[in-house]
Amino acid sequence: MTQVIDFGKSVVSSFSQSISIPIAGSPSSNTLTEFGLATAQAGNVLLNASVGVQTVQGNPNFLFSILRGSTTIFTVMASAVAVNLFEPYCFSYVDANVPAGYFAYRLTVTIVNPSASNAANLIGPVNFSGLSLG
Repeated sequence: MTQVIDFGKSVVSSFSQSISIPIAGSPSSNTLTEFGLATAQAGNVLLNASVGVQTVQGNPNFLFSILRGSTTIFTVMASAVAVNLFEPYCFSYVDANVPAGYFAYRLTVTIVNPSASNAANLIGPVNFSGLSLG
């Protein structure tokens, strides 16, 4: 029978247009949020993220990454559609067969095609949560 081992979350902003943070271009990145989570041997961790972005200029491509400790365990790329458009990005990932321990989970974002003509801001929401199951 599956048991809930731990739950963690980090909320930078719950509302759209409540923050304005420029997104860094590759090779730099923004650490959006992180939290710690206890895990059971060979357990699973369900991770959920919601990030609100507004393009300032151009058509930047974003790379969102989830890290367990210093190891990237998930990436997803998204492309901006239009300038000044609010775009909410939501995604989930299951980190399967995790070793027992206590781990930091971190959410990052970078613009992979940085230039003077590609820019965007984080405007909220920025939410990241994890449910550890064993």
